[in-house]
Amino acid sequence: MMHVPPQAADARAKTGIPVLDERLRGGFPRPSTLLLFSDKPTEKRLFGENFAVQGVKAGDTSLYVDFFRAPQLARGELKRFGTIDPSKLVFVDATSSQLLLPSQEKYRISDIGSLTNIREAIVSAIEATAPSRIIVDSMEFLMDRFDKDDVLRLWHELIEAARANRAVICFLFINWTLLEEDLAQIRSMSDFVVEFQSSVRGGIVRNSMRISEMAENGIRTNWIPYAFKDLIGLTVYFPRILVTGPFNAGKSTVVRALAEKAISIDRMGTTVAFDYGNVNITGIEAEIFGTPGQERFEFIFKIFAREVSGVLLVIDATRPEELPRAKQMLDLVGPRIPYVVLANKSDLVGALSTEDIAHRMGLPSDVPVIPTVATESKGVRDALLLLAEMIIGVR
Repeated sequence: MMHVPPQAADARAKTGIPVLDERLRGGFPRPSTLLLFSDKPTEKRLFGENFAVQGVKAGDTSLYVDFFRAPQLARGELKRFGTIDPSKLVFVDATSSQLLLPSQEKYRISDIGSLTNIREAIVSAIEATAPSRIIVDSMEFLMDRFDKDDVLRLWHELIEAARANRAVICFLFINWTLLEEDLAQIRSMSDFVVEFQSSVRGGIVRNSMRISEMAENGIRTNWIPYAFKDLIGLTVYFPRILVTGPFNAGKSTVVRALAEKAISIDRMGTTVAFDYGNVNITGIEAEIFGTPGQERFEFIFKIFAREVSGVLLVIDATRPEELPRAKQMLDLVGPRIPYVVLANKSDLVGALSTEDIAHRMGLPSDVPVIPTVATESKGVRDALLLLAEMIIGVR
């Protein structure tokens, strides 16, 4: 008889990426079905691995069904996530029978040519281990070898087995041959679809994902850039956040307040080229670039403004005469780039209120204006987190 562990009604499975988990109200609900989908090979396996490992780190059991890698190979690759309890990460061996080799795993598919045997092996492992997370890597392996309708039937049966155990089940899938109507059916069986894409810019591969909840009025995100960090896992990664604003507003101080290590090229205490820093807070990693505020350096500003993820516009709240210049710099970036205004030096006598700044600059009502004191790191981190939420599309 299947053992189902007691669960709170609002139990959630965290992704390990705080800004996403917050938007997901603590993680993906249990039970639920995730489709990790792309049209071509990408890093969606990394998301599945990260999701499984995060479950183990939380003290839960994760079950991994891998049709492409031997369990010992997969375990070796998962060491990059750091030390985990091996007893909590259970594999269903789906490769030994393909290679006509004996299996060392407790749970294994003995006949890879039989969907019935595949189903029985996976369901038996679910019932015996009661995992909170199940990863099936990857369904195109089955679509390439069996009748489509039979595979879709198995897909549905695995969903039912996961739901009976109150588990989150993730199906990795690359579409090689299915028609749109078939994809629509697969999406309809899923509670969430996580899509992946890769692009190459300047010789650098950039990966991104977006999450869509299939329920009406469900959660939707923009394309979210991400990266992998050894021993940690997936992080939201913004390759270029621009810190800009008029002369002497405190841009370099903002960069130093956000980054543990920052560099600045300056002359006589004034930035003449740029500031640079790497930021890593609450699962968000960003490369931030500060530009000089003088108009004669506008060509540098235009270079760094290309392909930015978002902008932190720093203004001196005690100098209203600089607000037109600040607005001009926003216009140079473009209308589609998310931005947050930092009303810096807000602790000084004569500083404008955030409402007054928004009014004088004619800012849209949804643009945040955050009072900051960069010399004391006050408000700066909050501004970056707000910007991250705007870029991701969860605010």
